[in-house]
Amino acid sequence: MTPAFQPSCQRLRGRACLALLLVLGALNVLAAPHALLFRNGDLLTGQLESITPTNGLRWRHADAPAAMQFTPGALAEVHLGAQPIPPAGSPNFCFVRLTNGDELSGNLTSLNARELVLDTWFAGPLTLPRARVAALRPAGGAPRAIFAGPDGMDGWTHGKGLPGVANAGEWHFLNGAFVAAQSASIARDVKLPPESSMEFDLAWRGTFALAIALYTDSLQPVRLADTAKEPPFCPFYSLQVNSYSTQVLLVRQNEPIRQIGMAIIPTLQQTNQARIAIKSSREQKSLTLLINGVVAKQWVDPEGFAARGTGIRFVHQGQGPLRLANLRITEWDGRLDEHVAPLVANVKDDVARLVNRDSVVGQVIEWKDGKFRLATASGPIEVPIERIAQLDLATERSQPAPLQPGEIRAFFAGRGSLTFALESWTEKAVRVNSTSFGKAEIAPRAFSRIVFQPQP
Repeated sequence: MTPAFQPSCQRLRGRACLALLLVLGALNVLAAPHALLFRNGDLLTGQLESITPTNGLRWRHADAPAAMQFTPGALAEVHLGAQPIPPAGSPNFCFVRLTNGDELSGNLTSLNARELVLDTWFAGPLTLPRARVAALRPAGGAPRAIFAGPDGMDGWTHGKGLPGVANAGEWHFLNGAFVAAQSASIARDVKLPPESSMEFDLAWRGTFALAIALYTDSLQPVRLADTAKEPPFCPFYSLQVNSYSTQVLLVRQNEPIRQIGMAIIPTLQQTNQARIAIKSSREQKSLTLLINGVVAKQWVDPEGFAARGTGIRFVHQGQGPLRLANLRITEWDGRLDEHVAPLVANVKDDVARLVNRDSVVGQVIEWKDGKFRLATASGPIEVPIERIAQLDLATERSQPAPLQPGEIRAFFAGRGSLTFALESWTEKAVRVNSTSFGKAEIAPRAFSRIVFQPQP
């Protein structure tokens, strides 16, 4: 890179520069869609053009007259930004974990003693030797969608000022997201069902504090310090999340606020963006908070699920700019979609972990007609896929695929990763050679991040 071409972001170094870039991008302050992180800590924004073993990586930048070329040995990561992915629409949709730690997703086509066939949206059918498969987790049938957006302000109610806040602002709709720079409230009656899942992307600068009213009938913010003076409202839960901790409060009119519980969340102190998921169950009397797919805290109300409304309300409590995007609300079947635990070596049996938390131990013979057939000590049984929470395959005969020199690891948008030898990466197709399933052609938009020289 010549001295005359030095993007301003290059003056920042290392992970701090990358984190700042991603936050600014999430808040729509910076328009560069891709980011290139070098092994020495430098960072360059722009657009990935291609990668090949012979020519290296070609990169476009608005300030450069021609594409720049870099050798993979000098590179650490490429961040490709958020990529839209198709929703899981089939009851056979599964997440398949490989013995090297990679994870693929798609519709399960077949499983027998030799192989597993997965029909993926990004590469078509992939045939995986069973010895390379560690576990599979059915995603369940597509849940009934309650809300997806936001796509504007229609249907949402702005808070008419915030109790105790002199200069309350408003949420604004910008580039497919709600953005607020100061204290603001927005609410909507989304007709929450008794069992619900709500997910959204959150990005912030500095510290943040967000209060989320769940199962409320009040579309206006409620002053918790003196609920008796508020207009009539039914009980609701207030899930309060900030950069350091989270807690759940039960708010009733004319009664003291009851704290259900709180927790410290170190994860949020180390980042400026997260995927937030809230699973609510009237039957289980519980609220569960997941951050980036991992359970951060689960609360169980010992007195029963007391909230009675069907609306939601987001209250930004005024500690820096905040962006809320990709809000999706669905019915929930009670499954907690956590990241799977590390592999345990030399396990002799397959274990089917059921949705009701029972387990079946034996050997999976095949998957056919929507059912897994297992040989157990008490005889053969069949288990429908909708009853399976996770299927762990025996590791005694597994064959972990070792990391080969020159391989890279690409992370899928949303969830999962794939380690492979790259044949070529262009704007039209990614051609790979995987030790797990051989050669394949993958849609580039399937990936959100590339890691060079990955760790085993």
